[in-house]
Amino acid sequence: MNEILRTAHAILLKDMKTEFRSREFLGHTFMFALLVIVIFNFAFKINPQNTPELASGILWIAFLFAGTLGLGRSFLIEKENDCIQGLGLSPVDRTAIFIAKFLGNLFFLVIIQIMTIPVFIVLYNLNVMEHFTLQTAVFLLGDIGFMTLGTLIAAMSVNLKAREILLPVLLLPLLVPLLIFAASATAALLTGGEPDTYMGRLKLLAAYDVIFFVVSALVFEYIMDEL
Repeated sequence: MNEILRTAHAILLKDMKTEFRSREFLGHTFMFALLVIVIFNFAFKINPQNTPELASGILWIAFLFAGTLGLGRSFLIEKENDCIQGLGLSPVDRTAIFIAKFLGNLFFLVIIQIMTIPVFIVLYNLNVMEHFTLQTAVFLLGDIGFMTLGTLIAAMSVNLKAREILLPVLLLPLLVPLLIFAASATAALLTGGEPDTYMGRLKLLAAYDVIFFVVSALVFEYIMDEL
């Protein structure tokens, strides 16, 4: 386990240094998320009565689109620099590679959310972080499930010619339950719903994360053999 964690830490640091030098992921995905929430603000007739109901859906759609936009980059960089073969041939546990890529994608998505949420609060005049602890739990559980499947599908599609199209096509159907649970939990917190409602959604999100993380970590080893 210690060897897996050390290897994952080394790969994660390498990916973070590469991103912070180029800033391509953060810049592009933040602008995309910002564009989504601005467009929805003009597309719908937003008023104080319907804002809480619409806000959760708009916010999670922005996170979904922005996160999907940057997912393929984590493995595409390795492929373009011919590093993917080196990772595959290196004498390390493949689980360490999956954990590193997952944590890297998760970290950058959280950064995008931290940058996007204040803009959303100002633009929609709605404090989505009023219940800070519970809302943070919803975001983190949703992000973990999103990035778990996203990392796996990104690895599966990296060698495909139409990977930019196939990545969202393969990923989005699998994310439908997660988005429903996360958006409904956020909506329940914004509208002051019954505690049982959002606590039930949190439990479903946690179960979703555990199941797909275990499955993805096991399947990833076989995917790396094909890269």
